[in-house]
Amino acid sequence: MTQTVEPKCFGSGETLQRTLNEAVGNLPVLFLEHRIAEKLKLQDVKAPKGLARQIAKHILSGSSEPFATPRAARGKRVDITINDSDLEEVIRGLERFYDEQLPALLPLMAGKIAKNVLKNLKSQWPSENSLQETDILEFRKRIDGRWGKPLGQLRMLLTMSREWCQEINVRESRHGKHKNGRSRRLLIRLLVRACQVTDEILCLLENGFADGAMARWRTLHEIAVVAAVILQYGDEIAERYIDHQTVESKRSMDKYIACSQQLGYKPMTPRMQARITKAHEKVITKYGKTFHSDYGWAAYHLKKEKPNFTHLEEAAGRAEMRAHYQMGNDNVHAGIKSMYVRLGLIGDYEGLLAGRSNAGLTEPGQNAAHTLTQLAVLVCFVEPVFDDYVIADMLMALRDEIPRSFAKAEAQLKKDDRAIRGAPKPLKHATQKTDG
Repeated sequence: MTQTVEPKCFGSGETLQRTLNEAVGNLPVLFLEHRIAEKLKLQDVKAPKGLARQIAKHILSGSSEPFATPRAARGKRVDITINDSDLEEVIRGLERFYDEQLPALLPLMAGKIAKNVLKNLKSQWPSENSLQETDILEFRKRIDGRWGKPLGQLRMLLTMSREWCQEINVRESRHGKHKNGRSRRLLIRLLVRACQVTDEILCLLENGFADGAMARWRTLHEIAVVAAVILQYGDEIAERYIDHQTVESKRSMDKYIACSQQLGYKPMTPRMQARITKAHEKVITKYGKTFHSDYGWAAYHLKKEKPNFTHLEEAAGRAEMRAHYQMGNDNVHAGIKSMYVRLGLIGDYEGLLAGRSNAGLTEPGQNAAHTLTQLAVLVCFVEPVFDDYVIADMLMALRDEIPRSFAKAEAQLKKDDRAIRGAPKPLKHATQKTDG
C-alpha cells in the first residue's frame, strides 16, 4: 500500500493520522479490485488501467445502476459475477491484513513518511522561520511598550552593580593581602555571577518568559544567601566552601561512572578516578564526615550535622524570601503546581502556556532588583569609602522605584485584559486570592 503524505505542519489542521485513516479506509476497494482483476484475467480481458478499481468502487457504493463502461473498454461484452463467496474472500483477506500485516507495516510506513515529510518541512522552514522571527520582534516591541520603563530601570541597576563590582575588584587587587582576603575574593566572584544571572533574568523578561525568569531568580537568591553566610564567618568558611569542590567532583565522578557505559561515553581513566578519590578523602579527613553533605561546607559554623538551604537562609537572615524561593522551585522542577500555576497567565482561569506571554513580569523583576541590590551592597560595602556611600544610596533608591514601575505596568495590563474579555471591574476593597 503506497500513500503520499504532504502534511502542512506549520499552521495546518491536516494530520498524518487522518491521512492514514483515509488510506486504511480504501483497503476494501483495493482488495475487491484485486478480485475483479483476477476475474477479468480469466476471461482474457485486457482491461484498461484503473477499470478494475472503478468497478470495485461502483460495487461498494451500493448503487443499483449498471456500471457504465469507459469508452476505451467498449467493444466486447464482459460478464463479471461477484457473489457471496467473493465477498467473504475479500473480508477474510482484509482481516488477515489488519491482524497480521498492518501492525508490521505501520513502523515501516512511518519511517518512510517521516523522511518525506521532514524533507518537505525543511524546504518550508526558511519562510516559516522568517515569519516567526518577525513575530518575535513584534512581540518584543509590545513588551517594551508595556514594560519598557521597569525593565530599563532593572538594566540600569545591573549596569551600576557591575561597574561598582569592577571598581571594588580593582581596589582589592591594589591593596594586596589583608584580613579575610580569601572571603573577599570569593564574595566578588559571587557578585560577578549574580550579575550574569540577573542579565539572564532580564533576557527572559524581555522575551516574555516570566516563569523562566522566576526560576533564574531562585539561583540569584541562592547566591545572595551563600554570600551572606560567607561574609558572616569570613575566611575560615570561605576555605571550606572552596574545598567543597572536591566533594562535588567526587559526586559527579560517581554519577558519571554509573551511567557512562549506558550512554556510550568514554570511561574515566583510573588515574583521574584515583586523583579525585584521594582529594576527596583528604578533605573528609580534614573536616569530618559532615563535610560530605550538599551543604557540608557550612556544617561546622551552623552547628548542623547535615545543613540544608533553609538553615543557610536562616543564618543569612533571608528566611522571609522562603515563599518566593518555593515559587522559583516550582518553575525549576516538574511538580504538579508548575503544570497549573503560571506567572505568564493572567487571572486564575485555567490555561495552557507553551511560549511567550506579556504577563507575570512583576514578581521576578522586582525580586531580581531587590536581591541584586542586597548582594551588591553586602559585597561592596565591607570597607567603604565615600564613593561607596553614594553608589549604595543610588542603588537602593533605584531599587525602590522598580517595584512601583512594575506594579503600574501590571495594573494597566490587567485593565486592558478586562476590557478585551469584557470582565467586570473588581471592587475597590475586594480581596483577591493569589495562588503561589
